[in-house]
Amino acid sequence: MSALEELDRAGCKVICIEARERIGGRILTFRDAFSPVRVELGAEFIHGRPPEIWDILHSGRLAAYDCAENAVYIENGAVQHHGDAWALVGRVMDDMQRRAAKHKDRSFSSFLDESKHPENAKRLAAAYVEGFNAARKEVIGIASLAEDARAADQIDGNRSFRLLNGYDSLMLHLLDGVNDAQRKLRLNSIVKNIHWKRGSARVEICSALTGNLETVRSRRVVITVALGVLQADTNAAGAIGFHPEPESTLRAARELRFGQVIRIVLRFREAFWEDTDEISDAGFLLSNEKFFPTWWTTLPVRVPILTGWSAGPHADGLLDQPLAEILIHAIADLARITGSTPDKLNSLLEATYFHDWHGDPFARGAYSYVPASAMNARKTLAEPVERTLYFAGEATELNGHSATVHGAIATGKRVARQILEGL
Repeated sequence: MSALEELDRAGCKVICIEARERIGGRILTFRDAFSPVRVELGAEFIHGRPPEIWDILHSGRLAAYDCAENAVYIENGAVQHHGDAWALVGRVMDDMQRRAAKHKDRSFSSFLDESKHPENAKRLAAAYVEGFNAARKEVIGIASLAEDARAADQIDGNRSFRLLNGYDSLMLHLLDGVNDAQRKLRLNSIVKNIHWKRGSARVEICSALTGNLETVRSRRVVITVALGVLQADTNAAGAIGFHPEPESTLRAARELRFGQVIRIVLRFREAFWEDTDEISDAGFLLSNEKFFPTWWTTLPVRVPILTGWSAGPHADGLLDQPLAEILIHAIADLARITGSTPDKLNSLLEATYFHDWHGDPFARGAYSYVPASAMNARKTLAEPVERTLYFAGEATELNGHSATVHGAIATGKRVARQILEGL
């Protein structure tokens, strides 16, 4: 959407081809008349004050509010009183940045093994890295984590915000900036193949509604699909065939990793956790539960909604499971965390909201991360191919803001500039 807006404003003849029936990709806002707030099933938080998002907020007169980020750590059902959980994590991550600046890239797990931090701090830091990055601590490299941390510091990244209007309001505002948007945006249009040579391309499209085939010809193609789609087998649903294949680009895509997340949002009849003083004002509940170790509330807005987050290795046993099975595990973990029982929580549960990002053929997971010693892969993925194919999306962000909405928006602007400079 950001590339479309930039190129359209510059006077280019441009068309945006979207496989889904909606815009936004991994932004998915659900509006339920019975919910007191909008339910986010994809991106939810604005991390810091990135201009890519705040400029849209200001121009679109959209509202954002601070999140309550105080965290409580619960181990084996008992609240731990050894200081603020985020402070413990922060000390480990600060040390990690110093190590990354002086030593060869290594996995986060390897860094922890060599560090002298208390075991509880190591466990919290590992849980944070795997949860926040949807990664595996044995794979993700500390060089990329350090780069991300430095970039976050530059945009007040220790603060998080939510969009009062819903995250999809960002995309709707971008669409409003496109002249004659209804003609230039094609929904329910699945790209099957891209045949290209320097200076021209033929894009084969299948209608998701009718199955009819169509061909669009262009001079340049911007590809903003999720990394999981680029990594998919060419015969898989949602995959795109490139003829010929841009070998170095796709090889770089395979060097990166695409994390998995199972996210579930539960609406209850009442905010039962507020009856327990130790967790009543918590923004985040962190634990050592097997499937859903992380939960967050909607604070500072007080409504009876909790979001469960299962990322990295925690999600392994949930992938491809039916929602009913996922809900059983979520309720069981949440009951232990809050000192309740599954029967009580089920009696209070009013609604469950869920989107299967792993099974979504146009996502195939959550977002990207960089393994140890693979820092150059993003740069290769972001390089234009013969001034004809341009790859964008959060996996191609080079300034430490990958895996974020503002990072994705920045890459759309980047490829638009690359195209305009080459015209």
